[in-house]
Amino acid sequence: MTSTDPPVTGTDPPVTSTDRRLLARLVADDTVTLDRLRARLAGRAAAGDLLDVAYRTVPTPVGSLLLAATTTGLVRVAFADEDHSRVLGELADAEWDARTNRRSERLLKAAHLRFQATLEEMTYSPERNLDRRAVQKLMDQEWIGAGSTVLITGPTGVGKSFLACAIGRQACLAGVATRYEQAPKFFPRLRQARGDGTYRREIDRLARTPLLVLDDFGLLALDADDRVTLLEVLEDRYARAATVIASQLPVAKWHDCIGQPTIADAIMDRLAHTPFIFELKGGSMRKTRKTP
Repeated sequence: MTSTDPPVTGTDPPVTSTDRRLLARLVADDTVTLDRLRARLAGRAAAGDLLDVAYRTVPTPVGSLLLAATTTGLVRVAFADEDHSRVLGELADAEWDARTNRRSERLLKAAHLRFQATLEEMTYSPERNLDRRAVQKLMDQEWIGAGSTVLITGPTGVGKSFLACAIGRQACLAGVATRYEQAPKFFPRLRQARGDGTYRREIDRLARTPLLVLDDFGLLALDADDRVTLLEVLEDRYARAATVIASQLPVAKWHDCIGQPTIADAIMDRLAHTPFIFELKGGSMRKTRKTP
């Protein structure tokens, strides 16, 4: 024991298996209060004081317990006859998991996905022209790092938005910042940004977003400003950031939808050369179930 370790005396209450199980739960519980942690260390004054200091330094229950354990020997007090290195490893793993979960929750909230969908929930079948193996290629997130594009087409209700949101959710869980936009609202907002002087800031913000999900593309015709905006967004993202676009229109009709042949050529050149094109088929999934 070093001079910085809390004293372990004969008056310390014995550490029971119940104590250890409770402490393990506390470490894994990101909502537990400091008072509950301190209560379980009642009678160990030095440990309680150190916990207060640690909490002020790292204001999360898991963080405070981990900091106290690593810097003051609290592990020796709370787990007197355990393998200290193993316990410390479990504490570190619990802290890492808690931080990862909090980051995923923040990313999901910031993404504003239309559906909280998962790739596991998708209905994979030849009738829908949706192959599980093709979708699974998107789960490793390498395509995002490569700045690839995913195009999803199909008739109303076939599950295009659901698939797009499932891809976005998978990215958030992997720690990738994602932004979901619906084209009928996206382009008018950027037209307004041109007028109020915030357009460049919005374009730069989009360029920095690792994954952009643009849903309902082609529902409304694009005007001259919309075409330039789309070209600028895609140019900034080409081979640098990933994009998912979902549309009722087949990809072959996007050129006509965009209008202005020269700009349409430039846009399609940045979109069409991708291995990730999902042409969904079949009837509306809304007729048979609430989610695809």
